[in-house]
Amino acid sequence: MNQIHRRAGIGLIAYVVCTAAAFFGSGAPGGDYSASSVANYIASANLPLIATLWGIAAVGALGLLVVADGLRTQPRLGPLLAGLATAGAAVSVAGAFVSGGVAIAMAEGGAAVREGVPPAVVYTITEIGNLLAVCAPALCVGVAAIVMAVRPALPSWLRVISVPAGICGILAPLFVTYFVFFLWALVAGAVIAVRRTAAPALDAAPSMV
Repeated sequence: MNQIHRRAGIGLIAYVVCTAAAFFGSGAPGGDYSASSVANYIASANLPLIATLWGIAAVGALGLLVVADGLRTQPRLGPLLAGLATAGAAVSVAGAFVSGGVAIAMAEGGAAVREGVPPAVVYTITEIGNLLAVCAPALCVGVAAIVMAVRPALPSWLRVISVPAGICGILAPLFVTYFVFFLWALVAGAVIAVRRTAAPALDAAPSMV
């Protein structure tokens, strides 16, 4: 049975939406260094929202486990695809706790911690967290997308665009490429979620006549 189970599409959408919401909504410092972006990130008024967003991202990353379960039945490549999705879930959850953990530490430590930790250190930690939470799982899913492009389980047009989208996922640290990967994940997830799951073939019962 080559058909991908619909739950894999739902899990993919949950993962990419929750991750992107935290990445863009939290304003976690990354890319070009800016002391003002660090100051905004650790401002006491923003910390509850930031911690909540990264908590949502951690939960959403578990959607990749659903993806793994939905891909496991693929002939020959199932274990590889499931392993990639599982690895993506693990690093994404860890990264969410790194970036979100900075906000929690600043909230619990109070002004002494917020003023005592150099902005460059905060930037370094959140940049690492972003790479783990956003870019590392994009790499795993991107490789899986390229592998799936050779399988007949997806429509031909989706298989074609899965190759460049997968490459963009691998190159997610370049930031611009992440938008292409994000759009592909939404489209691919929606296509898989709405398609009818193929029923396993049943052997005909022997005739009693």
